[in-house]
Amino acid sequence: MRRNRARGVAGILVLVTLLSGCASTIIGKPAPDREALARIEDERSPLTAAAAFGDYTTIDYCSLMDAAALGRSAEVTDPPRVSLDNCIAKVKLDGQEADVWLGGVVDEQGRNEYAPTTEITGGPELKRRLTIEKPSSDYDGSCYRYLVFADQFSLQANISSFNTTSGSDLAPERLCPILEEVLEQAATVVVEKRVKHLSFPAGSLGSIDACSVVTDAEVGSYLGSTPSARRTPTKHSCRWGRSGEDYVSLYFSVDLPVPAGAGYTAETLGGRQAMVWTSSDSYCSAQTTLKPWPGAQKGEVETVSIFVSRYDGGDPCGVMRNVANTVFPRLPA
Repeated sequence: MRRNRARGVAGILVLVTLLSGCASTIIGKPAPDREALARIEDERSPLTAAAAFGDYTTIDYCSLMDAAALGRSAEVTDPPRVSLDNCIAKVKLDGQEADVWLGGVVDEQGRNEYAPTTEITGGPELKRRLTIEKPSSDYDGSCYRYLVFADQFSLQANISSFNTTSGSDLAPERLCPILEEVLEQAATVVVEKRVKHLSFPAGSLGSIDACSVVTDAEVGSYLGSTPSARRTPTKHSCRWGRSGEDYVSLYFSVDLPVPAGAGYTAETLGGRQAMVWTSSDSYCSAQTTLKPWPGAQKGEVETVSIFVSRYDGGDPCGVMRNVANTVFPRLPA
């Protein structure tokens, strides 16, 4: 009897010891989840464009445009189509056609070059301290907006309407809300780290710095001045001089070939077939095509465009031809 009682007491002591051990584990403080803390800190910190996009030259801007959201605000007549520096969609609003452009990334100087920008009033409160800014004025038929990051780089967007049946352009009050919603959706994509990137095939313009194809001295000799190249973060365009003054601009893109006629004149420049456009005595441009774009849906091709503006009475097409004869032979075969 005593032996059984002793065994019972011993069993109770063992049980108490085990329970006390469990109690001490529950009372202790859990170790912090360092990965979770780092993620929370990252989500609260201001977002830079460098962190959001990584390589600016390969951004797939159509991964930032929510076609479904765009369709809730306007009738989408041509779905988003990607280029090297933008994504473009065509919409119809109040019976008028309009182009919606998203991209590319510009620095602070590029955003404020023609008009200072300020944050829109009454806009959505975006995460990671992103803001949407607008230029000092809007004009009928168009609207510009910028999604501004903590490092003052920004994603630019534009909508432009053109008359098809009516006699007046759409007012900014009708166009700008659509553009602001496009940027709000783009902000969601970058915050959620869903930005996609393009892969360029061998010999693609996407891998070439536009400012490296021709030197400042060569452009200066044709333009009659010595402007320095104005580089862009994406490297798909380069400009010598300033818009509104004498300038030369070189632009790489993915686009549909220029149709015959339509105000263009076919001309051989630098050993390549080009389409030349002259809209006035002070402006002239040319575009040549290189190769089909991989996965093209409507026959898109890589294109190179040269834009020249002269305000000093010089010949813009003469400058354009000199630049084209220098640039075109240096392009990939």
